[in-house]
Amino acid sequence: MNYLGTDPREGATLVASSDITSNTSSVSLTGIFEPEVMYFINVMDFRPKNDVSSLQYRWLDDSGAISITNYHEGGRYGYSGGSGSTGDSYNVDRTGGYVNLIGGVGNASDEHGMFELWCVPNTANEKMAMMHGAFHTGGDEVYQSLPVVGSRLNTSATRATGIEFVVDSNSGGHQLETATIRVYKLGTTVNPLKSLGHRQEDNWVKSNYLGSSPKGQGWVKVAELTAADGDSALDFEDCFTSKYKRYVITGTDCVPSTDNSHLNFQYRDASGLNSDVDYVSSWFGMYANGSTTSGGADDSTVGAVMYNTGSTSNEVGHFTCFLDPITTNTPKIMMYRSINQNNATHTQYQTGNVNYNDATVMTGIKWYWSSGNWESGTIKIYGVND
Repeated sequence: MNYLGTDPREGATLVASSDITSNTSSVSLTGIFEPEVMYFINVMDFRPKNDVSSLQYRWLDDSGAISITNYHEGGRYGYSGGSGSTGDSYNVDRTGGYVNLIGGVGNASDEHGMFELWCVPNTANEKMAMMHGAFHTGGDEVYQSLPVVGSRLNTSATRATGIEFVVDSNSGGHQLETATIRVYKLGTTVNPLKSLGHRQEDNWVKSNYLGSSPKGQGWVKVAELTAADGDSALDFEDCFTSKYKRYVITGTDCVPSTDNSHLNFQYRDASGLNSDVDYVSSWFGMYANGSTTSGGADDSTVGAVMYNTGSTSNEVGHFTCFLDPITTNTPKIMMYRSINQNNATHTQYQTGNVNYNDATVMTGIKWYWSSGNWESGTIKIYGVND
C-alpha cells in the first residue's frame, strides 16, 4: 500500500520514482498518468553535469513526445545574492523541444535544486501545471538562491501518459548528474465512512500518519507542538533523523503576541542551535488588494516563512514547507508557502525559499517570532516515507 493520506482512497499513491546517481542524458517515466487525475511530482538533489544548466521537461504520450509548439508559461523569479534581492516576472511561448523548470543551476558540490509540480497530464483539455522551485545557482554569486513560481500550459488535446526530464534540451553533452524523482497520484474517491457521517477517528485506529497504514508510503508525523499564550518558542529537538530523507512542516493558526511580526526559524544540529550567518532567503508576496512585494536576505542569522503577521483577534497565519534537513549537500533548501492576515488588515499570500549554507546534518528546528512571544499556533513535522 503506497499512499499518502488517511485512507488509500483519499491519499496520494507513489506511482513512479527514479534515483539518479551518475550522469544520465534523460529520465523518461512512461505509462504512469491515468485519465483526469491530478499528480504531484517532486524532484530533489538535482545537480547538472555542466555548470549553469536548466532542468527541463516535456509530456509524453504512448507514441513518444507531444509537440510543444503550443506551450505557454508564466511566473515570477526572485533571488538573493551578492548583488542584492530582486524579483522578475515572465510570460513566454515555448516553441522548442522542452519547457524549463529551473534554470541556471550550478554543478559544484554546494549547488543543487529542487521543485514540485502539480498537474493533470492525461486530459483532452489544456494541460495545466503549477510549479514551485528553488535552487543554488552557478556563476560568481555563490550564495544566490532563487524561488520560482509559475504555471505551464499545453493546449494540445493529446493526452499525456508520461513525462521526460532532460538538461538543456539534451544537447551538447548536458546531463543530469544527480536527482531524486518521485511521482504521486492524488486520491480521487471518497472515504465511505466519512460519507456516512462518521468521524474518521471513530472508525480507524489512530496513528501518526497522513496515511492509515504504517506499511505504505506516507507522511509520518514525527513531532507536534502547540503554543500556549506567552511561549517564547516552539523548539523541536532531535526530530530529523536519517529514517526520512525529506520532511514536511505545517503551521496552523499561528498568531504572535506583538503586531507586525515575522515567523522565524533556526536549525539545530548535534552541537546546538545554528545562529550563524548562513541563512539566505528570497520570496514573492501578493496581497488581496492587488499589490505585490518581493525581496531577499543574505548572510542572515535566521530564516522566515511569514512576514508582518498581525496579532489581533481576526489575524492569523498558516504555512507549509518542504525541506531536506539531513542532506550533506550545501545548501539545505526549504521551499515554503504561507498565507496570513498582516498588520495592515490585508490577506497576504507568500511563496519563497530559505537556503542554509552548511553541510552539517540538521537534527531539529526552533520556531519563534521576530518580536514578542507566541499567542497561539500548532506546528507539526512529518517525515516523507517513500
